[in-house]
Amino acid sequence: MASAFQALDTNGDGSLSRQEWAAAQLARAAPQNPTQQQLMSASKKDPERAKLIARSKDSDDDSESSIDSQNGSADSRCGHAYSKAKRCLGHWIVKWIMPMFLFAGSTLISMWLLHVGTFYYVKIMDRMEAVYILNPNYKDEDASYLSPGLSPTDVSYGSLQDPIEAQLGWKKVNLKTLDLVAAFFPCVWGILVLLTGNLQNWTKILMCNAALAIGKGAFAAMTTVPDSIGWAHCKERLGPVALEFFRNEVPDPTKHGVWSTWMTILGAELFGPGFNRIGSGMRFCGDMVYSGHTYFTVLYILAFCELLRMETKRDGSLLRISGDTKRKVVLGSLYMLCILEQCLEITLVIQNRFHYTLDVVMAVVMTLLWYTSAPICIAAKWWTAFGTKHWHHRVTKPEHLELSKAARDEGFILVPRDSLISEGDVWVPAFCIPFCCLNGRHHLISDKAFDDWGVRDQEKEDSDDEDYERGQG
Repeated sequence: MASAFQALDTNGDGSLSRQEWAAAQLARAAPQNPTQQQLMSASKKDPERAKLIARSKDSDDDSESSIDSQNGSADSRCGHAYSKAKRCLGHWIVKWIMPMFLFAGSTLISMWLLHVGTFYYVKIMDRMEAVYILNPNYKDEDASYLSPGLSPTDVSYGSLQDPIEAQLGWKKVNLKTLDLVAAFFPCVWGILVLLTGNLQNWTKILMCNAALAIGKGAFAAMTTVPDSIGWAHCKERLGPVALEFFRNEVPDPTKHGVWSTWMTILGAELFGPGFNRIGSGMRFCGDMVYSGHTYFTVLYILAFCELLRMETKRDGSLLRISGDTKRKVVLGSLYMLCILEQCLEITLVIQNRFHYTLDVVMAVVMTLLWYTSAPICIAAKWWTAFGTKHWHHRVTKPEHLELSKAARDEGFILVPRDSLISEGDVWVPAFCIPFCCLNGRHHLISDKAFDDWGVRDQEKEDSDDEDYERGQG
């Protein structure tokens, strides 16, 4: 600042006028950021001082640009994190919604095929009523061990023989009651699986449901099995609107082709028999093989039990139960509740003659086969991990390669801990007869995992060593 006052001392005696003093104060308050013109002026008077000022300016500019760069980098990171969060959310939504689309699509296909089977059953029974005449002189003496009825108004008229149903007799059960019993565990499981966020269990169960639904529809369309409850109750179940549709509005396949018949039924499946609503609103007849209520109940009981078994011992889970004894007591009690509910459902189905005993047993077997199916488990695990970090890791670091070599020399394989994830988890339930003694979780590992772990390299080395030893011998 002394130089500023000296520059303003026009009198030469060290005194300043009022205007000169004010100008000096403004110069002092001004930011010390010299302009290019000031630098050129200073360089003529004092070159060394000009260099220092220039370096100071460059340093200030670099500092400001560094701050701007950091702010820009932070903004960039925030933007990247936001974009990544949006992608992750979309990825998560797709993973949960796609199995639901699979479930909905398979249900539509199943119902369409079941109504195709219903159409053929209605035509068969109409023809039988028109052609066959009952013998009025026949007396049915002591034939209680036979389940089919003899007259069109009898229960199970036109059905197949079922000794167990004949033994139990017939008891009317409200279909809504049966539907509520079958829907209990699916609802409970759905709430729990969403609360726990178990995507793999969600995917596995809905894939099993899709396979079972399409299988049931395909069987009904392939072979028409007489309805177990009989023709009279079947007509009551369908109602006059559905009967009129199947009898007179569905094109004759011999005249118009099978394609026309099936497409008309598909249209009714989507928009009703009068094409005036969403959904068919029609029940089925002749949809015997296999029991839909039974497979639905068994499947979601298995799903419920497996989910509880996993979540009650997983750290951080909402359903975690501390203490092994307490956990076993809780799970055992819930298992017994599931078994009782399933027994109730099967009893109601058979007593009402909603299905044959064969249909119920086949539904249980088919559900267990699909539920413990390795391809289903692998597909569910693959879908859960799809788009995430790869499961397996090949040993590549030099220090790890040395460890791997030392392990091989001793007959072992070095396996990274992060890669110990199976391709599929197969749960064998305790009531999976006759394999109940093998109950528990079992794991499937792919050949790629073996390749990443170097198992095949070890096998090749062992084979080469054996060949060498035989050659030496």
